[in-house]
Amino acid sequence: MLVASLGSGSAGNCCLFEADGTRILVDAGFGLRQTQQRLKILGRELSEITAIIVTHEHGDHVHGAAKIAARFEIPVYATRGTLDAAGLDSSELPARPFENNSSFRIGELEIHSRRIIHDASDPSCFVVESRDGTRAGIASDLGVVDDPVLEHLRGCDALLFEANHDLDMLRTGSYPWSLKRRILSRHGHLSNEDSMSALARIVGEATRHLCLIHLSERNNHESIVRAHAEELRAKVGSEIAVSVAGQHAPMPPIEVTRKSGKGQMRLF
Repeated sequence: MLVASLGSGSAGNCCLFEADGTRILVDAGFGLRQTQQRLKILGRELSEITAIIVTHEHGDHVHGAAKIAARFEIPVYATRGTLDAAGLDSSELPARPFENNSSFRIGELEIHSRRIIHDASDPSCFVVESRDGTRAGIASDLGVVDDPVLEHLRGCDALLFEANHDLDMLRTGSYPWSLKRRILSRHGHLSNEDSMSALARIVGEATRHLCLIHLSERNNHESIVRAHAEELRAKVGSEIAVSVAGQHAPMPPIEVTRKSGKGQMRLF
């Protein structure tokens, strides 16, 4: 399976998952032109996308979904609550509602959804599974990580997981207190510390790659996140390859394969 973040942060989120001829985007937070440009950097085209799956209705995750879907007749999968809250009209777009905490197939990929805690209508995280059993999980915009989400994400060969903010940077930064309170709440976003605490309970023998996503450009820094990730690797005693998704350009693609029940990571 190939996995690549096209960009992740408050200005837009979109991630490509590809296996066995099926290519899906999780979220479409960039406009049509920007999404097309970022895919071209990866040697892909929007016309090759099989489906878009939306985690929740916030603009940085759904901004381009309607135009992209309409232009290329790409089906949009989301919970009914997300479709309604995002204004994605199933009479005008090829919308495919699904129930949270369920599994469904798109082409050669099996999608396993789990409801998360965030200030959205019916938000989701996903595990994407290819036909050879390779599993890649993606979870962001998490106020807290509850036990069902922890269990859902275990056993993945690759994880894309939120590390949104450094607590000191957020608390002393320029955001108004109302926004700080929302980010810090159980329906907001994960701090670096909370992210690593959750990951320490998720990563296991199968985990070969960890990509930290949805970093705040004003309240976090890649160097801080990487330092936390190194502490995590030492704590769990695993040789996990760590990457950090940026906001302004796609990350190098990662191909994750599964052999003898264990995932192996190879960078292109």
